[in-house]
Amino acid sequence: MNRVRTAVALLISVSLTGFSQAQTTPKMGAIGDSLLDEHFDQSEVGVNLGYSKNAFEILVDTGRIDAGSTNPGGWGDTRGTGYEYNWALAGSTTQSLIDDGQHTNLAAQASTEGIGKAVLIVGSNDLFPWAPPGGVVTNLASSSGPYQSIYSGLLDQGTIDGFANAAVSRVIVAAGALRDAGMDVVVATAPEYGITPFAQAFYPDAARRELVDDVMQQYNENAKTALTQQGIPVVDLYQLTKDIWGDNTSPNGNGDFKVGNLEVNKLGTGGVDYSDVLAGNPFFPTDATTDAFVHDGIHPSTLVNGVFANLFLEAFNQEYGDSFQLLTAGEILAQTTPSIAGQYDGTSPIVLPDNATYSSYIASAVPEPGTCLLLAVAAGWGYRRRDTILARASSRSMTKQ
Repeated sequence: MNRVRTAVALLISVSLTGFSQAQTTPKMGAIGDSLLDEHFDQSEVGVNLGYSKNAFEILVDTGRIDAGSTNPGGWGDTRGTGYEYNWALAGSTTQSLIDDGQHTNLAAQASTEGIGKAVLIVGSNDLFPWAPPGGVVTNLASSSGPYQSIYSGLLDQGTIDGFANAAVSRVIVAAGALRDAGMDVVVATAPEYGITPFAQAFYPDAARRELVDDVMQQYNENAKTALTQQGIPVVDLYQLTKDIWGDNTSPNGNGDFKVGNLEVNKLGTGGVDYSDVLAGNPFFPTDATTDAFVHDGIHPSTLVNGVFANLFLEAFNQEYGDSFQLLTAGEILAQTTPSIAGQYDGTSPIVLPDNATYSSYIASAVPEPGTCLLLAVAAGWGYRRRDTILARASSRSMTKQ
C-alpha cells in the first residue's frame, strides 16, 4: 500500500512539478542500537564517546536531515539526551527494541511530527561477546550466552536456526510498523563483532569466532530476503564491514579503504594503545586520528561512520527517489578534528574496498505489482494528458485499498 502511494506521489510530482524538490530538510528518525544512538549520549569504559560521531549524528550535523531537538535534561525514555526523533538505544537487541517500544514510539511521530523517513540497525547485540570473568575464554564448557555458546560449539543447528529466525521476525515487526505509518524505511544488516579489537582480545580463536559469524550471516541474509520481499530496502553494512576488515580467519579486508587521501587504520582505537584500555591504565582518546574504531575497540570512528551515512543516503536516493547529496571526503574529514581535516588534499574521493560503489551494498525492495504498473504508466505513457494519468493512478490506489 505504501509503495503504491509512493508511486502515485511520483506521478503527481512528474506531472505537476517536473521533479522539483522542496528545499526543506527531510525529517528522519532512527531506531536500533549504539550504531545509531548518538555518541554524545553514550559512555564506554568510563569515557564518553562524544569526541566522535556516528552516522546519524553526521547526517544531522551536515544538514542532510532534521532529527528534531536534543534534550540536555533527558527525554525520560530510550532517547536519553539525544535527538527528538532518535529512539535508538545503545546495547539494544532485537528483543529489547520491541520491549522498549522504539518502533511504535517512532511510528507515532509520523503523524504528530511529520517524520517521513526512518533508519534501523539492530541485531549485533543479539550476539554480543560479553567479556568473560577472568578475561580470555579458556574454559569452553562453562561458557554462557549466545556468543560464548556458539564460540564454544555448544549449540546445535536447530537451536541456532530458532535463534536467528526469532530475531528476523522481530526486525520485520519493527520495520513494518514504520512502513505502515507511512515512512520511507531503510534497514541495515548487522555487523558482527568478531572483527573488532574487543572481540579479538577476549575471544582469540579466529576459527571459533567465525562460527559466530556464520550465525550472524544467516540472520542477515534471512532478514535481507524477508524485508526486501515486504517492500523494505536493505543496506548491507555486514558485507561492507567484511570487505573492510575481512573474515576472522582471513583478516585485513579487500584492498584500500580511504577517506580522501587518508587511509583508514583498520584496527586503530581512538588514538590510544588498546592494551592500556584493557589493562585499566590511563588513556586519552581522540578523533584526531585515522583509526577505524573509538577507544572501546567496538564502535566505529567518525571516519567509518561517515561512509555508513553515505550508504543510507544512497539507499534513499536509489529506492525512494530522493536527491540527497552524498557526503564528500572533505565533509567527512571535517567532522573529525581540524588536524585531520587539514590533511585533506582537497580532491581525492572516498575509496571503498575493491573500489566498490555504494549501490553494490544496497538490496532493493521488491515492488508490489501495483507499483510496477504505475511506474510503467509513468515511463511509457507520459505523453498522455496529465489528468488521464492521475485519474488512472488514483483509481488503482483505491483498488489496492
